[in-house]
Amino acid sequence: MPNSKIVVGYDGSPAARKAALWALDEAQRTDAPVELLYAYEWPSYVPAAAMMPAAAVYPDSETDDAVGDMLGRAIDSAAITHPFVRVRARVEHGTAAVALTQRGADAGLLVVGGPRHSAVRNLLGSTSASVGAHARCPVVVVRGEPRTTDPVVAGVHDSPNAGQVLGFAFEQAAVRGVPLRAVHGWPPPDSRDLLSEANLDAVATERRRLEEIVACWRRRFPSVPVTTEILVGQPGEVLAEAAAGAQLVVAGARIRRALRVALRPSIGRHLLHRARCSIALVHG
Repeated sequence: MPNSKIVVGYDGSPAARKAALWALDEAQRTDAPVELLYAYEWPSYVPAAAMMPAAAVYPDSETDDAVGDMLGRAIDSAAITHPFVRVRARVEHGTAAVALTQRGADAGLLVVGGPRHSAVRNLLGSTSASVGAHARCPVVVVRGEPRTTDPVVAGVHDSPNAGQVLGFAFEQAAVRGVPLRAVHGWPPPDSRDLLSEANLDAVATERRRLEEIVACWRRRFPSVPVTTEILVGQPGEVLAEAAAGAQLVVAGARIRRALRVALRPSIGRHLLHRARCSIALVHG
């Protein structure tokens, strides 16, 4: 989205530096300003023998100076690598997920580094998963080392935000000058005979629907080579497999409103757990 602010979760880590570089490249293409956001929640100190609540102990000046120096170095580096991109820094006292979600309310894009895979993260979630579930703008989770010629993959499914997903994917493919693969996962029926006449008719119907959805965006972006694919399997698993060899995979994000909803399988969760390339989660 041209000229819309891009907010990057930045803590100086290798993953954050990779996310910042992705955001700077995107800003250079779209003339958008970039905001590097550092957020931390300082723990409260309560003596073991205390019977009364204690006030929170906030960071001292040395901590604030160290954070400022770190962000200053990031801005200086951006001025060298991307001299025409407007970059600023912001510090928030609070959890990273909450701060990013709030700053993303008036942003065009949120960018975060990809988390490391672990059983605990998969169970409890991560900053990227939380932001992806609650943000009001598209969220990009940067990971992997893609080639500039790798395609963009879009997961197109029967959801209200299918159009937004395709629009974002076409824009990303267009500015990169790469092909787009529009993929739809078709869950296999209970019958084991996948080649039965009924199943073949069902697949043909799904293909026609996919072509109809893609057609209007193909007319808007005639320079983008696009292919449509119906792949047999659960949508999340199919899209994670299709992401192999892509530089970006785009999917719809489901708003998380309760714990029981968050624990249900979703395409976004499949991608965050399995995809090795960058992931864009687009809300309706």
